[in-house]
Amino acid sequence: MKLLTAWKQVLLTMTSEDLVPVYFCDKCRVARSSYLIKLLEGELSFCSHHYNENKEALDKKAYEVIDLNKVEDKVPQLIEKAV
Repeated sequence: MKLLTAWKQVLLTMTSEDLVPVYFCDKCRVARSSYLIKLLEGELSFCSHHYNENKEALDKKAYEVIDLNKVEDKVPQLIEKAV
């Protein structure tokens, strides 16, 4: 019973920001995707192997390629100075 109460508490405090989408390769459907390719017709996701295998054709059709493994550097915070 205590476990059920603990899970209820977790679920009540979760927000949509806590959820991270997981993409799997559209070609092999086993590996996690490393790239999300945005096309006018929709989106494709590929592991590194299948992205590199089809890179030339994808670069011609895609309007955006997102590297899902890229780690963003910390964004510098602006500090307001009193005038």
